[in-house]
Order: sequence, then C-alpha cells, then structure tokens
Amino acid sequence: MIRLLRALALAGPALLAAAPASALTPAELFAQVSPSVWRVQTLDADGLLLGQASAVVVAPEQLVTNCHVLNRARKVQVRRDGPSPALAARLVMWDVQRDLCQLQASGLTAPPVALGQSAQAAVGQPAYAIGHPRGLDLTMSAGLVSSLRRNAAGQLVLLQTSAAVSGGSSGGGLFNEQGELLGLTTIASVSGDAQNLNFAIPADWIRDLPRRHAAARAAAPASR
Repeated sequence: MIRLLRALALAGPALLAAAPASALTPAELFAQVSPSVWRVQTLDADGLLLGQASAVVVAPEQLVTNCHVLNRARKVQVRRDGPSPALAARLVMWDVQRDLCQLQASGLTAPPVALGQSAQAAVGQPAYAIGHPRGLDLTMSAGLVSSLRRNAAGQLVLLQTSAAVSGGSSGGGLFNEQGELLGLTTIASVSGDAQNLNFAIPADWIRDLPRRHAAARAAAPASR
C-alpha cells in the first residue's frame, strides 16, 4: 500500500500534464481568442475599399486567411475592431489550391492562437465561430462539428459546422472548447432550402503551409 501511494505521488505531475485542458465557457473562450481575430480590408490602387473579411493571428505579426479574400486587392490592411487604426499587411505565403494565405503585419502585437488537431475533431463536439461577418466586428456563433468531409483519398478537406457563418466570416476562426483553432471558416451554403451548412478548412493545413508554399515557388519556373 505504501509503495502504491509513493508511485501515485511520483506519477501525479505526469498524469496532470497529460490531462486534457478543461473546457472554457463561451464567454471565457471569446475573451481568450477574440483579440487574435482581426478584420481584413482589401483596397484597390486608389485606396478604395474592395471588400472585407477575417483573419486569425497564428504567429508574431502573422495572420492567416482565405486566399479568395485577397482577390483583386492591390493593398491589404488589418484592424482589430471598430475605430482602431489599421495596419498595412503583405502577402508572405500562399496555397491557392487550399485557399490558405498568410499575411504579415508589422507592429501587430496580438497573441497567436493555439492550433488544434483538426484530424482529431469529432462529429458532435461543440464548435465556435468568431469573425467579422457583414462588417459586424467580432461576432461569435456557437454550434457543433456537423461532419468531417474527406476527399477520395480519405484526407480531411473541410469541417462542416452548424455554427453560423456569413459573408465576411471567410478567414475567421472555428474553435473548440479549449480555445484551440480547428479551422478557418470559409464557405456557407447559399441554397435557399439549406440551413446551418457551414464549412471551415482544417487548421492542420496551416502547419503545412510553409512546405507547400516553398514547393509551389520551386515548381513555378519549370511550368513557364
């Protein structure tokens, strides 16, 4: 008995370290991650607004968004919310096939979010979308992971969620209960008879972006 107690005492710290993070309340989750969800504004050559969407901070001065958000943009800027000053941003990495682009904004001090494991997501688990839909800054919606959409090779390509997504949500974050990023909200069903069919590209792709970007750059000269 004494030996067992000693073994448990020694193993205690390791067991605690291995325990999963506790679930946050929706209010706690929003407070934790919303400072890292920014609004993206695209501008034409004259500095006139073309469109706006969302982006998530994933490293110091680095944000990710959907590539389609940047279509036709001659200039890009990001801002926190409301009247906060905008920061100029530039495209540094891209993976057009996966609709994933990374921006750098010098002077951005927002903390990076924690990247979750999209491949470990489970249908039925809670999911929270945070973005800037329709220009409404930092809007949060709650739902579930509704399905995991895979390609013919069995690879995860989309997380389907019932968390509401609207125009301007593209590039926003889909988070689990621990505040980890599961994916970037990207497209919603526009069918009149469909409800709560919203999607996010996997956060796992963010880890793979440097490799795929480098490969695309290396292959570009050979394709000319």
